Amino acid sequence: MYVKTYDQMIDVLTLMKVNLPGYQTEVGATAADIAWVSETLANMVYVRDFCATYDANKKASFDIKLSFFSGDKGSTVSDFPTMAAAVVPNPPLVGGAIYTLRDMAARFKLGPGYTEEIGIALGIASEGGSSLNPGLVTPTISVEAAQSGAMFSCVVSNRAESDSWTVEILRSGSDTWESAGTYTGKSADVHITLTTPGKPEQIQVRVRLRKNNANYGNVSAALTITINP
Repeated sequence: MYVKTYDQMIDVLTLMKVNLPGYQTEVGATAADIAWVSETLANMVYVRDFCATYDANKKASFDIKLSFFSGDKGSTVSDFPTMAAAVVPNPPLVGGAIYTLRDMAARFKLGPGYTEEIGIALGIASEGGSSLNPGLVTPTISVEAAQSGAMFSCVVSNRAESDSWTVEILRSGSDTWESAGTYTGKSADVHITLTTPGKPEQIQVRVRLRKNNANYGNVSAALTITINP
């Protein structure tokens, strides 16, 4: 099992949630193990997405600070983003979840019917022996329009084994998604050409993951934002 990062652990827990009940006897999993997998996955996804939103709101707040200080004279500075308090699905959060997962995986491998095929299905096979089913990979995004410049920031989580991602936009009144660029890493600033120069424009934004120059996994949910000139 190769789990060193937060997103990698989400990938393994995603596989376990789907497949562990079917192999419970073979690996000697308990009802408590199955519940832990489901509850920890929900908590990890929530915390990941909360932190992504927090990062986007932080960036937006500093854009507001900059506009207030040196924006166009007399221009209206937008309100600060509203950040709801964190409410995890299954409190309390208990530290060291990665170590609990590793201990669980080691125990499962000693189960009476464990095989390498089961290990692959659970994401705990020997290093290099497992790969997440792309059908289980759906990126999540947060987007925040800049105060000016016809641009927005996009933060992408749950990228799994992708090596890049393409931002797609849908303009009001259109039914055709346009590519707004391909990026790597966790976040990017995306620039677009406004339909009517000088006027704000509302668009929808989604992200499609890429791996080895091909589409990978599922497209993200679409979010709506207004782009400022």
